[in-house]
Amino acid sequence: MRENNYVLAADVGGTNLRVAGITGDGNIIHQTSADTPQTGSAEDLIDSIVRNAESCIAAIGRSPQAFGLAIAALVNTSEGRVLASPNLPELDGLELGPLISSRLKIPVLLENDATAAGIGERWLGASKHVDNSIFVTIGTGIGGGLILDGRPYRGVDGTAGEIGHILVEPGGAECGCGSRGCVEQYASATALVRIAKGLIASDGPVPADQVDVPLTAKGIYELAVGGEAFAIEAFRVMGRYLGIALADLINVLNPEMIVIGGGGSGGWDFFIAAMQSAIRENAFRDPAGRVKLVRASLGDAAGILGAARVAIDRTSGS
Repeated sequence: MRENNYVLAADVGGTNLRVAGITGDGNIIHQTSADTPQTGSAEDLIDSIVRNAESCIAAIGRSPQAFGLAIAALVNTSEGRVLASPNLPELDGLELGPLISSRLKIPVLLENDATAAGIGERWLGASKHVDNSIFVTIGTGIGGGLILDGRPYRGVDGTAGEIGHILVEPGGAECGCGSRGCVEQYASATALVRIAKGLIASDGPVPADQVDVPLTAKGIYELAVGGEAFAIEAFRVMGRYLGIALADLINVLNPEMIVIGGGGSGGWDFFIAAMQSAIRENAFRDPAGRVKLVRASLGDAAGILGAARVAIDRTSGS
């Protein structure tokens, strides 16, 4: 990619969408952001993406080579089609890439948001130059991206990396995917709240000094920092279940590194020991001893940088 060229990249979530112009070395030269339309209309969402893309192009003053779009959805990357998006169901089944491409007159590449974040971390972040890594994002749910032999692994239908739906508790809590006992129900930020409430219920009413602290993931973290036993235990339970899921991935994929990001990674100090213990107990000794467990370093920029890398690779033919 020539020095003066750039690509567009977008990160489209259920609440916010961002579009940026990004150079071949990862420099963000202009960025726009907007609230994701909540009308339930695919047309409104597409209009917003196109409008923000056109704003970026106008600000930069020249056309991009391609447009990489990271979205919270299962996607068929070869067709640019959204298979299913729990947060944006209006897009289910749409060939979103071709639709946007026809309006902007540039190639549009779709990517799952967690896979994009894994690509971003491998390009410029915590797993830079690591050829075999797993990216895990902990938020409302749990997402994942696989980098194998230096390339993103998407599977035959583009749905590989759905780490959140590894079974860790047979017959356990019902999951939005239709199954039961998925790790997403035991190690996400949402699960942390459920676990903490369960611990409180089993030990009696919340002590008076905790009444003013909201039982959100952030509130539980603050309680853990303050030494509250039930909050510390909630993180331990979360870490144990996450470690069980990661042990399965270590046994199957033998990664060099596992990168953990998303808002839920903020509780790292409270769940890392339990996670490591569960990995040691459940994974093969040598792969478990080899793998490096690290926190993501790019924050919210990982997804949009990964989407840019996808577009850059398209322009270079790799």
